[in-house]
Amino acid sequence: MIQTHVFNALLLPALTAADLFSVVRFVDGLVAPSFLFASGLAYAITTRRKLQEYLAFGWPLFRQLGRLLLILLIGYMLHIPRFNYQHLVYEAGPEAWEKFWQVDVLHCIAVSLLFLQVLLLVLRSEKRLYRTVLVVTVGVVVLTPVMWTLNWSTYLPVAIASYLNGMYYSLFPLFPWSAFLFAGALTGHYYTEARSGSRPGGENRMMRRASATGLAVILLSFPLHPLAEALYPVYDYWHVSPSFVLLRLGLVLLLCGGLFLYEQRKGVQASSLVALFGRESLIVYVTHLTLLYGNFFGDSLAHRLGGTFTYGQAIAATLLLFLLMYLLAFVWGRIKRGPAKWRVALEAAFVTIILLFFFFGSRLLAGAGGPIPPGPAPASSRPDGALTMLRDSHEITPHTRLPDDHPPR
Repeated sequence: MIQTHVFNALLLPALTAADLFSVVRFVDGLVAPSFLFASGLAYAITTRRKLQEYLAFGWPLFRQLGRLLLILLIGYMLHIPRFNYQHLVYEAGPEAWEKFWQVDVLHCIAVSLLFLQVLLLVLRSEKRLYRTVLVVTVGVVVLTPVMWTLNWSTYLPVAIASYLNGMYYSLFPLFPWSAFLFAGALTGHYYTEARSGSRPGGENRMMRRASATGLAVILLSFPLHPLAEALYPVYDYWHVSPSFVLLRLGLVLLLCGGLFLYEQRKGVQASSLVALFGRESLIVYVTHLTLLYGNFFGDSLAHRLGGTFTYGQAIAATLLLFLLMYLLAFVWGRIKRGPAKWRVALEAAFVTIILLFFFFGSRLLAGAGGPIPPGPAPASSRPDGALTMLRDSHEITPHTRLPDDHPPR
Protein backbone atom coordinates (compact mmCIF):
# COMPACT_ATOMS: atom_id res chain seq x y z
CA MET A 1 0.00 0.00 0.00
CA ILE A 2 2.70 2.50 1.02
CA GLN A 3 5.00 1.44 -1.81
CA THR A 4 2.16 1.75 -4.31
CA HIS A 5 1.42 5.36 -3.45
CA VAL A 6 5.08 6.37 -3.24
CA PHE A 7 5.91 4.88 -6.64
CA ASN A 8 2.83 6.37 -8.30
CA ALA A 9 3.53 9.80 -6.87
CA LEU A 10 7.29 10.17 -7.20
CA LEU A 11 8.80 8.00 -9.96
CA LEU A 12 10.23 9.61 -13.08
CA PRO A 13 7.81 9.59 -16.06
CA ALA A 14 10.40 7.72 -18.14
CA LEU A 15 10.36 4.92 -15.57
CA THR A 16 6.57 4.74 -15.33
CA ALA A 17 6.37 4.46 -19.12
CA ALA A 18 8.79 1.50 -19.26
CA ASP A 19 7.81 -2.17 -19.41
CA LEU A 20 9.15 -2.89 -15.92
CA PHE A 21 6.64 -0.54 -14.36
CA SER A 22 3.79 -2.39 -16.10
CA VAL A 23 4.76 -5.42 -14.02
CA VAL A 24 4.93 -3.25 -10.89
CA ARG A 25 1.47 -1.89 -11.70
CA PHE A 26 0.00 -5.34 -12.07
CA VAL A 27 1.35 -6.43 -8.69
CA ASP A 28 0.29 -3.16 -7.09
CA GLY A 29 -3.13 -3.67 -8.64
CA LEU A 30 -3.72 -6.50 -6.17
CA VAL A 31 -3.39 -4.18 -3.15
CA ALA A 32 -6.91 -2.77 -3.28
CA PRO A 33 -8.67 -6.13 -3.92
CA SER A 34 -6.68 -7.65 -1.04
CA PHE A 35 -7.58 -4.74 1.25
CA LEU A 36 -11.27 -5.15 0.46
CA PHE A 37 -11.14 -8.95 0.71
CA ALA A 38 -9.46 -8.74 4.14
CA SER A 39 -12.13 -6.29 5.34
CA GLY A 40 -14.87 -8.74 4.42
CA LEU A 41 -12.96 -11.65 5.96
CA ALA A 42 -12.56 -9.77 9.24
CA TYR A 43 -16.26 -8.86 9.22
CA ALA A 44 -17.33 -12.50 8.95
CA ILE A 45 -15.05 -13.68 11.76
CA THR A 46 -16.07 -10.81 14.06
CA THR A 47 -19.75 -11.29 13.31
CA ARG A 48 -19.61 -14.95 14.34
CA ARG A 49 -18.36 -13.91 17.81
CA LYS A 50 -20.94 -11.15 18.25
CA LEU A 51 -23.89 -12.55 16.31
CA GLN A 52 -26.38 -12.74 19.18
CA GLU A 53 -25.53 -9.24 20.40
CA TYR A 54 -25.99 -7.87 16.88
CA LEU A 55 -29.35 -9.58 16.44
CA ALA A 56 -30.50 -8.35 19.86
CA PHE A 57 -29.56 -4.76 18.94
CA GLY A 58 -27.03 -4.70 21.75
CA TRP A 59 -24.30 -2.14 22.30
CA PRO A 60 -21.74 -3.97 20.05
CA LEU A 61 -24.07 -3.41 17.09
CA PHE A 62 -24.20 0.35 17.61
CA ARG A 63 -20.46 0.48 18.20
CA GLN A 64 -19.92 -1.36 14.91
CA LEU A 65 -22.26 1.00 13.06
CA GLY A 66 -20.46 3.96 14.60
CA ARG A 67 -17.09 2.67 13.40
CA LEU A 68 -18.36 2.17 9.87
CA LEU A 69 -19.84 5.67 9.77
CA LEU A 70 -16.53 7.04 11.05
CA ILE A 71 -14.68 5.29 8.21
CA LEU A 72 -17.15 6.80 5.76
CA LEU A 73 -16.66 10.27 7.26
CA ILE A 74 -12.87 9.94 7.04
CA GLY A 75 -13.22 8.92 3.40
CA TYR A 76 -15.09 12.11 2.64
CA MET A 77 -12.70 14.20 4.72
CA LEU A 78 -9.84 13.02 2.50
CA HIS A 79 -11.76 14.38 -0.50
CA ILE A 80 -12.52 17.87 0.76
CA PRO A 81 -11.62 20.25 -2.12
CA ARG A 82 -9.58 22.38 0.25
CA PHE A 83 -9.29 22.04 4.01
CA ASN A 84 -10.49 25.58 4.57
CA TYR A 85 -13.94 26.78 5.58
CA GLN A 86 -13.84 29.97 3.51
CA HIS A 87 -12.84 28.13 0.37
CA LEU A 88 -15.59 25.53 0.79
CA VAL A 89 -18.31 28.12 1.35
CA TYR A 90 -17.30 30.82 -1.13
CA GLU A 91 -14.84 29.48 -3.68
CA ALA A 92 -15.27 25.77 -4.42
CA GLY A 93 -17.00 25.23 -7.76
CA PRO A 94 -19.27 22.43 -9.03
CA GLU A 95 -16.39 20.33 -10.34
CA ALA A 96 -14.66 20.44 -6.96
CA TRP A 97 -17.81 19.14 -5.28
CA GLU A 98 -18.18 16.41 -7.89
CA LYS A 99 -14.70 15.27 -6.92
CA PHE A 100 -15.67 15.48 -3.26
CA TRP A 101 -18.41 12.89 -3.84
CA GLN A 102 -16.11 10.43 -5.60
CA VAL A 103 -15.93 6.98 -4.05
CA ASP A 104 -12.56 5.79 -2.78
CA VAL A 105 -11.62 2.56 -1.07
CA LEU A 106 -12.76 3.71 2.40
CA HIS A 107 -16.21 4.60 1.04
CA CYS A 108 -16.47 1.22 -0.64
CA ILE A 109 -15.49 -0.62 2.54
CA ALA A 110 -17.83 1.36 4.79
CA VAL A 111 -20.90 1.16 2.54
CA SER A 112 -20.37 -2.52 1.69
CA LEU A 113 -20.02 -3.46 5.37
CA LEU A 114 -23.06 -1.35 6.27
CA PHE A 115 -24.98 -3.26 3.61
CA LEU A 116 -23.90 -6.58 5.17
CA GLN A 117 -24.81 -5.36 8.65
CA VAL A 118 -28.29 -4.22 7.63
CA LEU A 119 -28.84 -7.41 5.62
CA LEU A 120 -27.99 -9.49 8.68
CA LEU A 121 -30.53 -7.60 10.78
CA VAL A 122 -33.20 -8.13 8.12
CA LEU A 123 -32.52 -11.83 7.46
CA ARG A 124 -31.82 -12.69 11.14
CA SER A 125 -29.57 -15.62 10.23
CA GLU A 126 -25.94 -16.10 9.21
CA LYS A 127 -26.90 -18.89 6.83
CA ARG A 128 -29.48 -16.77 5.02
CA LEU A 129 -27.09 -13.81 5.06
CA TYR A 130 -24.26 -15.58 3.25
CA ARG A 131 -26.54 -17.34 0.80
CA THR A 132 -27.80 -13.90 -0.18
CA VAL A 133 -24.27 -12.48 -0.26
CA LEU A 134 -23.22 -15.21 -2.70
CA VAL A 135 -26.02 -14.19 -5.06
CA VAL A 136 -25.19 -10.49 -4.62
CA THR A 137 -21.50 -11.11 -5.34
CA VAL A 138 -22.26 -12.89 -8.61
CA GLY A 139 -24.73 -10.14 -9.47
CA VAL A 140 -22.18 -7.39 -8.89
CA VAL A 141 -19.63 -9.07 -11.15
CA VAL A 142 -22.11 -9.81 -13.93
CA LEU A 143 -23.90 -6.46 -13.85
CA THR A 144 -20.83 -4.21 -13.66
CA PRO A 145 -20.50 -3.69 -17.47
CA VAL A 146 -24.19 -2.74 -17.59
CA MET A 147 -23.94 -0.39 -14.60
CA TRP A 148 -21.06 1.46 -16.26
CA THR A 149 -23.09 2.17 -19.41
CA LEU A 150 -25.64 4.29 -17.55
CA ASN A 151 -25.33 7.89 -16.44
CA TRP A 152 -26.88 7.40 -13.01
CA SER A 153 -26.78 11.12 -12.22
CA THR A 154 -29.77 11.46 -14.54
CA TYR A 155 -31.84 9.54 -12.00
CA LEU A 156 -29.95 10.04 -8.73
CA PRO A 157 -27.94 12.74 -6.96
CA VAL A 158 -24.24 12.68 -7.83
CA ALA A 159 -23.46 11.75 -4.22
CA ILE A 160 -25.28 8.43 -4.76
CA ALA A 161 -24.58 7.95 -8.47
CA SER A 162 -20.85 8.04 -7.72
CA TYR A 163 -21.19 4.71 -5.91
CA LEU A 164 -22.48 2.93 -9.01
CA ASN A 165 -19.77 3.54 -11.64
CA GLY A 166 -16.73 5.65 -12.45
CA MET A 167 -18.38 8.45 -14.41
CA TYR A 168 -17.89 10.97 -11.60
CA TYR A 169 -14.23 10.47 -10.66
CA SER A 170 -14.89 7.42 -8.46
CA LEU A 171 -11.89 5.11 -8.20
CA PHE A 172 -13.67 2.39 -6.22
CA PRO A 173 -17.42 2.31 -7.02
CA LEU A 174 -19.41 -0.57 -5.60
CA PHE A 175 -19.50 -2.09 -9.09
CA PRO A 176 -17.23 -4.05 -9.25
CA TRP A 177 -15.17 -3.38 -6.12
CA SER A 178 -17.68 -4.50 -3.48
CA ALA A 179 -17.45 -8.03 -4.97
CA PHE A 180 -13.99 -8.43 -3.44
CA LEU A 181 -15.26 -7.53 0.02
CA PHE A 182 -18.27 -9.83 -0.30
CA ALA A 183 -16.00 -12.65 -1.47
CA GLY A 184 -13.85 -12.06 1.61
CA ALA A 185 -16.93 -12.24 3.83
CA LEU A 186 -17.95 -15.55 2.23
CA THR A 187 -14.46 -16.94 2.74
CA GLY A 188 -14.48 -15.83 6.38
CA HIS A 189 -17.87 -17.46 6.93
CA TYR A 190 -16.79 -20.80 5.45
CA TYR A 191 -13.59 -20.62 7.51
CA THR A 192 -15.46 -20.09 10.79
CA GLU A 193 -17.88 -22.88 9.88
CA ALA A 194 -15.00 -25.27 9.21
CA ARG A 195 -13.17 -24.21 12.35
CA SER A 196 -16.20 -24.79 14.56
CA GLY A 197 -16.96 -28.20 13.04
CA SER A 198 -16.60 -31.48 14.88
CA ARG A 199 -13.78 -32.79 12.67
CA PRO A 200 -10.30 -31.53 13.63
CA GLY A 201 -8.33 -29.67 10.99
CA GLY A 202 -11.45 -28.45 9.21
CA GLU A 203 -10.01 -24.96 8.66
CA ASN A 204 -6.95 -26.46 6.92
CA ARG A 205 -9.14 -28.38 4.47
CA MET A 206 -11.28 -25.32 3.92
CA MET A 207 -8.29 -23.10 3.07
CA ARG A 208 -6.98 -25.74 0.65
CA ARG A 209 -10.37 -25.67 -1.05
CA ALA A 210 -10.22 -21.87 -1.13
CA SER A 211 -6.83 -22.00 -2.85
CA ALA A 212 -8.13 -24.57 -5.34
CA THR A 213 -11.13 -22.32 -5.98
CA GLY A 214 -8.79 -19.41 -6.59
CA LEU A 215 -6.87 -21.39 -9.18
CA ALA A 216 -10.11 -22.49 -10.86
CA VAL A 217 -11.39 -18.90 -10.95
CA ILE A 218 -8.13 -17.73 -12.58
CA LEU A 219 -8.41 -20.42 -15.26
CA LEU A 220 -12.08 -19.56 -15.82
CA SER A 221 -11.29 -15.88 -16.33
CA PHE A 222 -9.42 -16.48 -19.62
CA PRO A 223 -12.13 -18.21 -21.70
CA LEU A 224 -14.71 -15.91 -20.13
CA HIS A 225 -13.08 -12.82 -21.64
CA PRO A 226 -14.09 -13.33 -25.31
CA LEU A 227 -17.56 -14.48 -24.25
CA ALA A 228 -18.10 -11.35 -22.15
CA GLU A 229 -16.70 -9.15 -24.93
CA ALA A 230 -19.30 -10.56 -27.31
CA LEU A 231 -22.15 -10.44 -24.78
CA TYR A 232 -21.96 -6.88 -23.45
CA PRO A 233 -22.71 -3.98 -25.84
CA VAL A 234 -20.16 -1.78 -24.05
CA TYR A 235 -17.12 -3.59 -22.71
CA ASP A 236 -13.81 -2.52 -21.24
CA TYR A 237 -11.54 -5.26 -19.89
CA TRP A 238 -9.56 -3.09 -17.50
CA HIS A 239 -12.50 -1.42 -15.77
CA VAL A 240 -15.66 -3.47 -16.01
CA SER A 241 -14.82 -6.93 -17.28
CA PRO A 242 -16.06 -9.87 -15.16
CA SER A 243 -13.02 -11.83 -16.40
CA PHE A 244 -10.57 -9.27 -14.98
CA VAL A 245 -12.45 -9.19 -11.67
CA LEU A 246 -12.27 -13.00 -11.50
CA LEU A 247 -8.56 -12.99 -12.37
CA ARG A 248 -7.74 -10.69 -9.45
CA LEU A 249 -10.13 -12.49 -7.12
CA GLY A 250 -8.45 -15.80 -7.91
CA LEU A 251 -5.03 -14.32 -7.21
CA VAL A 252 -6.26 -12.90 -3.89
CA LEU A 253 -7.64 -16.32 -2.89
CA LEU A 254 -4.28 -17.92 -3.69
CA LEU A 255 -2.52 -15.23 -1.68
CA CYS A 256 -4.89 -15.81 1.24
CA GLY A 257 -4.24 -19.54 1.15
CA GLY A 258 -0.50 -18.98 1.01
CA LEU A 259 -0.53 -16.61 4.00
CA PHE A 260 -2.65 -19.09 5.96
CA LEU A 261 -0.15 -21.84 5.22
CA TYR A 262 2.72 -19.58 6.30
CA GLU A 263 0.95 -18.76 9.57
CA GLN A 264 0.31 -22.45 10.24
CA ARG A 265 3.96 -23.35 9.74
CA LYS A 266 5.78 -20.29 11.09
CA GLY A 267 3.19 -18.69 13.37
CA VAL A 268 2.36 -14.99 13.69
CA GLN A 269 2.64 -13.39 17.11
CA ALA A 270 0.24 -10.70 18.30
CA SER A 271 3.24 -8.38 18.60
CA SER A 272 4.47 -9.03 15.06
CA LEU A 273 4.76 -6.37 12.38
CA VAL A 274 1.95 -7.92 10.34
CA ALA A 275 -0.42 -8.01 13.31
CA LEU A 276 0.46 -4.43 14.30
CA PHE A 277 -0.25 -3.02 10.84
CA GLY A 278 -3.43 -5.10 10.64
CA ARG A 279 -4.75 -3.59 13.88
CA GLU A 280 -3.79 -0.03 12.97
CA SER A 281 -4.42 -0.15 9.22
CA LEU A 282 -6.85 2.79 9.22
CA ILE A 283 -4.55 5.31 10.90
CA VAL A 284 -1.62 4.13 8.76
CA TYR A 285 -3.66 4.45 5.56
CA VAL A 286 -4.96 7.94 6.33
CA THR A 287 -1.67 9.30 7.68
CA HIS A 288 0.58 8.14 4.86
CA LEU A 289 -1.84 9.56 2.27
CA THR A 290 -1.90 12.86 4.14
CA LEU A 291 1.90 13.02 4.27
CA LEU A 292 2.18 12.33 0.54
CA TYR A 293 -0.72 14.32 -0.86
CA GLY A 294 -1.84 16.79 1.78
CA ASN A 295 -1.02 20.44 1.07
CA PHE A 296 -2.08 22.03 4.31
CA PHE A 297 1.05 24.21 4.43
CA GLY A 298 1.76 24.70 0.73
CA ASP A 299 2.38 22.29 -2.12
CA SER A 300 2.17 18.62 -1.22
CA LEU A 301 5.19 16.35 -1.16
CA ALA A 302 3.85 14.61 -4.26
CA HIS A 303 3.50 17.96 -6.05
CA ARG A 304 6.99 19.15 -5.11
CA LEU A 305 8.85 15.92 -5.82
CA GLY A 306 6.47 14.11 -8.17
CA GLY A 307 8.09 12.61 -11.24
CA THR A 308 11.67 13.15 -10.04
CA PHE A 309 12.66 9.90 -8.26
CA THR A 310 14.63 6.94 -9.54
CA TYR A 311 13.72 3.44 -8.36
CA GLY A 312 16.43 3.60 -5.72
CA GLN A 313 15.18 6.91 -4.35
CA ALA A 314 11.55 5.70 -4.42
CA ILE A 315 12.50 2.54 -2.54
CA ALA A 316 14.37 4.62 0.06
CA ALA A 317 11.36 6.92 0.43
CA THR A 318 9.11 3.89 0.82
CA LEU A 319 11.29 2.46 3.57
CA LEU A 320 11.41 5.81 5.38
CA LEU A 321 7.65 6.25 5.21
CA PHE A 322 7.17 2.64 6.28
CA LEU A 323 9.37 3.25 9.32
CA LEU A 324 7.40 6.37 10.25
CA MET A 325 4.12 4.47 9.91
CA TYR A 326 5.49 1.63 12.04
CA LEU A 327 6.41 4.10 14.81
CA LEU A 328 2.97 5.70 14.53
CA ALA A 329 1.18 2.33 14.71
CA PHE A 330 3.35 1.21 17.64
CA VAL A 331 2.81 4.39 19.68
CA TRP A 332 -0.90 4.57 18.93
CA GLY A 333 -1.30 0.91 19.86
CA ARG A 334 0.41 1.55 23.19
CA ILE A 335 -1.84 4.55 23.82
CA LYS A 336 -4.98 2.51 23.11
CA ARG A 337 -3.87 -0.17 25.55
CA GLY A 338 -3.09 2.42 28.22
CA PRO A 339 -5.43 4.47 30.43
CA ALA A 340 -8.55 5.48 28.54
CA LYS A 341 -8.33 9.06 29.80
CA TRP A 342 -5.04 9.63 27.94
CA ARG A 343 -6.44 8.26 24.70
CA VAL A 344 -9.58 10.39 24.99
CA ALA A 345 -7.52 13.48 25.82
CA LEU A 346 -5.27 12.97 22.78
CA GLU A 347 -8.24 12.38 20.50
CA ALA A 348 -9.97 15.53 21.82
CA ALA A 349 -6.79 17.58 21.36
CA PHE A 350 -6.33 16.28 17.81
CA VAL A 351 -9.93 17.06 16.84
CA THR A 352 -9.63 20.54 18.36
CA ILE A 353 -6.47 21.31 16.38
CA ILE A 354 -8.07 20.05 13.16
CA LEU A 355 -11.17 22.21 13.68
CA LEU A 356 -9.10 25.29 14.49
CA PHE A 357 -7.03 24.76 11.38
CA PHE A 358 -10.17 24.22 9.28
CA PHE A 359 -11.82 27.47 10.37
CA PHE A 360 -8.81 29.74 11.03
CA GLY A 361 -5.75 28.05 9.47
CA SER A 362 -5.40 30.29 6.43
CA ARG A 363 -5.68 33.45 8.57
CA LEU A 364 -3.05 32.19 10.99
CA LEU A 365 -0.63 31.37 8.16
CA ALA A 366 -1.30 34.68 6.41
CA GLY A 367 -0.77 36.54 9.69
CA ALA A 368 2.54 34.76 10.16
CA GLY A 369 3.68 35.79 6.71
CA GLY A 370 3.38 32.33 5.26
CA PRO A 371 1.48 31.27 2.14
CA ILE A 372 -2.21 30.59 2.38
CA PRO A 373 -2.42 26.83 1.95
CA PRO A 374 -4.10 25.68 -1.25
CA GLY A 375 -5.60 22.66 0.52
CA PRO A 376 -5.29 18.94 0.02
CA ALA A 377 -4.81 17.68 -3.48
CA PRO A 378 -7.99 16.33 -5.05
CA ALA A 379 -8.29 12.64 -4.35
CA SER A 380 -8.48 11.96 -8.09
CA SER A 381 -4.81 12.95 -8.33
CA ARG A 382 -3.72 10.21 -5.95
CA PRO A 383 -5.04 6.96 -7.43
CA ASP A 384 -4.51 3.61 -5.75
CA GLY A 385 -2.49 0.91 -7.44
CA ALA A 386 -5.26 -1.03 -9.14
CA LEU A 387 -6.87 1.93 -10.88
CA THR A 388 -3.52 3.54 -11.60
CA MET A 389 -2.57 0.45 -13.55
CA LEU A 390 -5.84 0.47 -15.46
CA ARG A 391 -6.05 4.19 -16.09
CA ASP A 392 -2.46 4.96 -17.00
CA SER A 393 -2.00 1.86 -19.17
CA HIS A 394 -5.14 2.47 -21.18
CA GLU A 395 -5.64 6.25 -21.09
CA ILE A 396 -8.98 5.99 -19.34
CA THR A 397 -9.71 8.53 -16.64
CA PRO A 398 -12.07 7.93 -13.73
CA HIS A 399 -14.36 10.52 -15.37
CA THR A 400 -14.53 8.65 -18.67
CA ARG A 401 -18.05 8.11 -19.91
CA LEU A 402 -17.70 4.65 -21.37
CA PRO A 403 -20.81 4.69 -23.62
CA ASP A 404 -19.41 7.73 -25.52
CA ASP A 405 -15.68 7.14 -25.37
CA HIS A 406 -15.65 3.36 -25.82
CA PRO A 407 -17.90 2.10 -28.64
CA PRO A 408 -18.78 -1.58 -28.69
CA ARG A 409 -16.02 -3.79 -30.01
